[in-house]
Amino acid sequence: MRRFQTGDEEAFRVLFDRYANHLVNFIYRFLRSQEESEDVAQEALLRIYRSKDHYDPVRSFRPWLFSIVSRLCSNYLRDRRRHPQISLDQSVSHGSDDPRPLQIADSALPLPQDALEKHDIAMAAMRALNDLPENQRTAVILRRFEALSYEEIAQAMGISMAAVKSLLFRARQTLKETLAPTQL
Repeated sequence: MRRFQTGDEEAFRVLFDRYANHLVNFIYRFLRSQEESEDVAQEALLRIYRSKDHYDPVRSFRPWLFSIVSRLCSNYLRDRRRHPQISLDQSVSHGSDDPRPLQIADSALPLPQDALEKHDIAMAAMRALNDLPENQRTAVILRRFEALSYEEIAQAMGISMAAVKSLLFRARQTLKETLAPTQL
């Protein structure tokens, strides 16, 4: 980032190559849409490009990057709640509360029970993660999926390390309760 600040355009390409996929994956965990995740990641990289002069080289780059991306995700989710959209690709629900499109199982390809159980557990974990308050979900994703340290999470979220520890503790407690074996 320091090289990019001095006018080295190739340095931005290196940053793009290094972080673009990480950003899309991080954002996907919030938005659950590949297309929207790619759009928001592109917006984040554009903001980094435009605000190169605002980057403080004393700060670590990753927390600065994820602070920008976290704010973009929060804004995007807030706007999505205020202005919901209905996909033309989504199937009509037939009286069910299930928002997924209608799918017909291929009886010629039965899935093994183990794969179904793993899928169910993974889906339950994703639902539980998505049900966390936004600040707890952000902290968990930054810690578990992006491997940021507590200090880097604090920088990215603009909070104290004690607040990060508290958010992660509360998130773990909620996830333990939600994912208790009797719930699966």
